Amino acid sequence: MKRLMILFLLFMLAAAIASADLSIHFLDVGQGDAVICTCDGKVMMIDGGRPESSQMIYSYLRDLGIEKIDIMVLTHPHSDHVGGLSAALSSCDTGIIYTPIYYYNDPAFLRFRDMAAERNLPFVMPLSGTSFSFGDARVTVLAPYKLFGDTNDNSLVLRIAYGTHTFLFTGDAEVPEEQEILGSGAEIASTVLKVGHHGSGSSSSEAFLKAVHPKIALIGVGPGNTYGHPALDVLSRLRDLGSEIYRTDLHGTVILTSDGKKLEITTERQPTGEEDVYTLSWAMLTGAAEEEHPPAEYYVGNVKSQKFHLPECEGALKMSEKNKMVFDTREEAIAAGYQPCGTCHP
Repeated sequence: MKRLMILFLLFMLAAAIASADLSIHFLDVGQGDAVICTCDGKVMMIDGGRPESSQMIYSYLRDLGIEKIDIMVLTHPHSDHVGGLSAALSSCDTGIIYTPIYYYNDPAFLRFRDMAAERNLPFVMPLSGTSFSFGDARVTVLAPYKLFGDTNDNSLVLRIAYGTHTFLFTGDAEVPEEQEILGSGAEIASTVLKVGHHGSGSSSSEAFLKAVHPKIALIGVGPGNTYGHPALDVLSRLRDLGSEIYRTDLHGTVILTSDGKKLEITTERQPTGEEDVYTLSWAMLTGAAEEEHPPAEYYVGNVKSQKFHLPECEGALKMSEKNKMVFDTREEAIAAGYQPCGTCHP
């Protein structure tokens, strides 16, 4: 049924996409991000969702008739962004791969890296300020500026300019990387914002959102996710800015098309009257209060990133022993100046 709905959506959009010079397909891959952009015959893919998204990614590319991906971007190596890129590599010729990192100890990332190596596709790590052509569009790399201890804050952040519209893709960048971007003085005001870290409260600070001031906000998030994404305070900030919110958990796949002047949006489905995109978080639906933090036996802080984690969090498990700081209570970690991890929400 899901595949039939996607095929119907693509059929309905065929004429619009053919006449448009730029199209952005923000795919419904559940709790993850995957974006396919086309511009003047060129194709760019930004992230690929989880490994479970591989078949969907493969089929979607085939349905669009895409045989070559000119530019492939991995914003950061977490599995909910890199997982489906191996399927894209296997189904399409690829021109260049941009990534912020060469090595990361994760099975999905290592599989992607090995597949790229088999195809003689080296990873290119672009410097902030780098820009390149994408058809008649211009892509600028805004970050990362420096190496953070947290993988999310090393996300590649890209801004696409096409005609009168701009599109900002932030990966899972959290507040520290947002602050670096703000401090750089780079132009970040954008028509469309791919909201950082699936709408997590650890991203989308008030200062950053005000600087971007998006007319349209895209949130890639899975229904019933255990992270409480999107956070109510992020939705509230976007609402206060007057941003029009599209969420993959409510709207499904979202497609934007533009001729450089007009910008049109088509969604796979429409939310029902009870599904308010500005106030509804899945923490509410699942009964998990976002402000309640069940006590853990202990918490693990990272002296480099100044964030603390639940003991079972990936960030804690992969942390080097020399960087660990153990706290008995959540209050103790916060009093020491540590911020809660945006993934495990301790």
